[in-house]
Amino acid sequence: MRHAQALLLNLALAAAGLAQAAAPGSSLHQYELGEANRAPSNQVVHYVKSNLDGSKRTVLSLFFPAPLAVEVLKVEADGRYLALVQTRLDPQTLSESWMRSYNGLERAEGKGQLQMALSAEPGQARLVAEVAGTLMPVSASHLPAHLYNFDLSGLNLTLPLLKNPRADFTVGIVDPDFNFLRTRFKPNAGVLEGGFVDKGQARFRYLRDEALDDVPTHRFEVGGPAFGGVKGTLWVNAKDRLIERFEHALPDNPDWKNFKLSRLSSRTMDKAGWEAFKAATVQRAAQLLETD
Repeated sequence: MRHAQALLLNLALAAAGLAQAAAPGSSLHQYELGEANRAPSNQVVHYVKSNLDGSKRTVLSLFFPAPLAVEVLKVEADGRYLALVQTRLDPQTLSESWMRSYNGLERAEGKGQLQMALSAEPGQARLVAEVAGTLMPVSASHLPAHLYNFDLSGLNLTLPLLKNPRADFTVGIVDPDFNFLRTRFKPNAGVLEGGFVDKGQARFRYLRDEALDDVPTHRFEVGGPAFGGVKGTLWVNAKDRLIERFEHALPDNPDWKNFKLSRLSSRTMDKAGWEAFKAATVQRAAQLLETD
């Protein structure tokens, strides 16, 4: 895997002579850009991802090592299969600007195999994903921009930075085009347009404060072009301003029929505690595979 700087240089050379993309729209004025200390740090939050009916459950453990950074450990098939995603947000755009995705941790002593690398230049809306030696660029049309396929984990980092937790807000969505990747993707193909796409704006409209399973939350209606006009619901924990629950008819991955994200628990945790938690999860997964 090439270094991120080399990746960006290759893209720039390939794009030479092309018309410059229009400047993206922005909702960055709604955030306290200089208040990163309000973002979660040294904390782990556990979620269950599933279909709306609760089927196809996957446990997501989000560890926030520092403001604007998150690691997500994904546990599938009752603990047998593991994946890890690490990402950082650009403090200028509050968007995912560096990401590494690994799978197969259960078979490689927790190291896993790199699936995807994503990078962006500081302050820029143009992202480059690299998969199997192929570069797939995409320009976000609205900032901040997040990957829906990342289970809204990037959004989770920015919700505590909203100046008004009860105001409507808008973000951009970029995502893999799974049909394109299934039918037209080729490894080591240089620059390939269309593998990642801009989905446009996702709009969050504040509805009311309400208790969700006795937890005080801010409830939002979720819609906009990014979701094709289909409506969903977001509940934001009123205390720490992280996602309490999210429900939508549109899945963020074709392996699911729709999308539900439900918070299980959270606790303070430092880096050492997180590494110990990951190691124990990997060991359990390896033992389960041995007994199958």
